Amino acid sequence: MSFKKNWAILAMCLLSVNLAFAVGEPLNQDLSGLVALSEKMIQAGKQADSTGFVTAAEEASSLAKEEGMKGNSPKLQKVSPKFKAAKKAVKDGDFDKGIKLIEEALAVLK
Repeated sequence: MSFKKNWAILAMCLLSVNLAFAVGEPLNQDLSGLVALSEKMIQAGKQADSTGFVTAAEEASSLAKEEGMKGNSPKLQKVSPKFKAAKKAVKDGDFDKGIKLIEEALAVLK
C-alpha cells in the first residue's frame, strides 16, 4: 500500500472515533437541581417577583457552569444561554419572555 492510502485509512479511523465521542452525552448527569431552579423561576415570574427570578437564574447559571465543567453536555450548552437571556428579560421587565425562555429550557432538561 502506498503512503497516501495508509494516511487516508488512519484519518478515517480517527474521524470515526471522534464522531462516536461527539454524539454521546454523559449518562449519569443529574439535572434535577436545574429543573427545580427552572420551576422556581417560572413561579417567581408568574408572581412578577423579579428579585426571586434573578436570584434563581443566577443560581441556575452557576450550577450549569459547574455541571458543564464536569463534562461536555449538549443539554447544558443549549440551556445556559436561555437562563442568561431570561434573566436579562426579567431585569428589563419582560416577565412573559423570561417565563417562555425558562419553559423552553425546562423542555430541553426533561
